[in-house]
Amino acid sequence: MRAEVISYLEANLVSGFAVTRELPWDSNGQPLYEKNFKRIYVDQDQVSQETLIAVLNGSGVINQTVTVSAYVTTDAKNTPSNLNSLITTMTAAAVGITAPGTTQRVTQVSSVLTGDSQTMQFEFSSKQLIVNQ
Repeated sequence: MRAEVISYLEANLVSGFAVTRELPWDSNGQPLYEKNFKRIYVDQDQVSQETLIAVLNGSGVINQTVTVSAYVTTDAKNTPSNLNSLITTMTAAAVGITAPGTTQRVTQVSSVLTGDSQTMQFEFSSKQLIVNQ
């Protein structure tokens, strides 16, 4: 899903912001998005599975959730005038990405103020039913 989110954001880029294909962390585990304002970083996919229906012969139904987070930091004192456009575009990314069998797509947004910077995290989740036969 990471590649799809990056492609969507590159195709719908908001003026003044850039999308990078780099992971959000440097080799020491420090967040790059805290150093590079107005650059959107997308983390790797996180996959979890939950059994919905288990059958003795090994078949059944699994609910798989793929989650990927994106981060962008801006100057908290001088908020970009198009920040709302960025938020709208970012939250629309989950809906704009389609995959066969997807039952639900959701984007959650959170924001943290640290000193003079504001970091926003967008968490994209996609649920899919998988039938084992």
